[in-house]
Amino acid sequence: MNPGKRPSGRICILALALLLLAGCGSGQAAETNGMEGTDRMFYAHVNGSVLTIAAEDNSSADAFLDLLKAGDVQMDMHDYGAFEKVGSLGTTLPRNDEPITTEPGDVILYQGNQVTIYYDVNSWNFTRLGRVQGLSPEELKEILGSGNAEVTFSLSSGKEDAEAGVFDLQSRTVLLNSGYRMPVIGLGTWTLSDSEAADSVYHALKTGMRLIDTARYYGNETGVGQGLQRAIDEGIVAREDVFITTKIYGGNYERAGGIINDALADLGVDYIDLLLIHQPGADDEGVYKAMEDAVRDGQLRSIGISNYYTPEAVDKVLSFAAILPAVIQNENHLYYQNTELQEYVKPYGIVIESWYPFGGRGHTGEHLGNETVVRIADRHNKTAAQVILRWQLQAGFIAIPGSSNPEHIAENYDIFDFELSNSEMEEIRQLDRHERYENW
Repeated sequence: MNPGKRPSGRICILALALLLLAGCGSGQAAETNGMEGTDRMFYAHVNGSVLTIAAEDNSSADAFLDLLKAGDVQMDMHDYGAFEKVGSLGTTLPRNDEPITTEPGDVILYQGNQVTIYYDVNSWNFTRLGRVQGLSPEELKEILGSGNAEVTFSLSSGKEDAEAGVFDLQSRTVLLNSGYRMPVIGLGTWTLSDSEAADSVYHALKTGMRLIDTARYYGNETGVGQGLQRAIDEGIVAREDVFITTKIYGGNYERAGGIINDALADLGVDYIDLLLIHQPGADDEGVYKAMEDAVRDGQLRSIGISNYYTPEAVDKVLSFAAILPAVIQNENHLYYQNTELQEYVKPYGIVIESWYPFGGRGHTGEHLGNETVVRIADRHNKTAAQVILRWQLQAGFIAIPGSSNPEHIAENYDIFDFELSNSEMEEIRQLDRHERYENW
């Protein structure tokens, strides 16, 4: 196939059919974790931002969605009790009240005729209409602002023309070709023990990161799950707020299915957001088809591959894929940018994710000390690490820097308050040597 060739109709039609089948089988629309869905999502437009809300499965939420089908609902919302924004709906909906302790992001129907968006906790008899996706409590409170806010609820996100693979740095996500949104910056856990992974995941989630990357080979999925559960127990996140990636090696069909079950058990989750084939192996087709089966069964939401570097390697997967790979995770850094592969897979909506964004162990010092990067960092009053990560995102790469240091994790996430200019992006682009460090 040529780089500019569009995906075949066979692959696209089958991918769409299987995505719909997976959504129907799970009883859940295709967007959680701030991911675009279909018929169970609605949106709140407030202060120039768009909140994505996953609707509850009850008659009150059904009635609210039906109301929005007739047109947008606009209301003036005000702070009440330092834990919510509340506004009058102007009509009455069916009530399904029950004793609830709210969580940040809950959208609540109160007394049948008022809508509230919670950015803190409160306990009362409420009906939950839905939950805001993909934002920390701090981010949500900042968007809602202080004082009165004009909020428009709608079935339209205003971003319907967005294509798979397009980065939205405002929401800090990218739309995958599976229909889900994936955070564009996260935590890598390679070489971390279970205890280190548990602590690092907890600190990453507390910082605001919502993407966690692990693998069966790392031997730390249990620790990742423990860190996630700690953050859930402390009310920092809900499971649906967090995007978990893990990986499996090649093997036969039956073995791959068992590995997926083992990964779910070790992570302590009901579904995995993204599963990758760790690297080309003996039975990629068998493993991939097992992954597709797991998508149909609701165990996986998106699937992809890792350490596939050439169009030929990708074409081999596409030749048997019924569900398109959503992500290719590869070595990508200053000196190996591989924009050729990025351009080749763009027509398929496939996104490239970078492990070793700082060059990896043994090379980090060289990357962080690069004169061009240091000069740009000084100009923005940022660190070299932050400039490299910001370059990764603006260049269209998801980045997963690894760290067990809470300060470094926080530093790696603090990259959304500045922007590299076109000339600075070009300076960094010129550093490419087409030089990989690993041979996987």
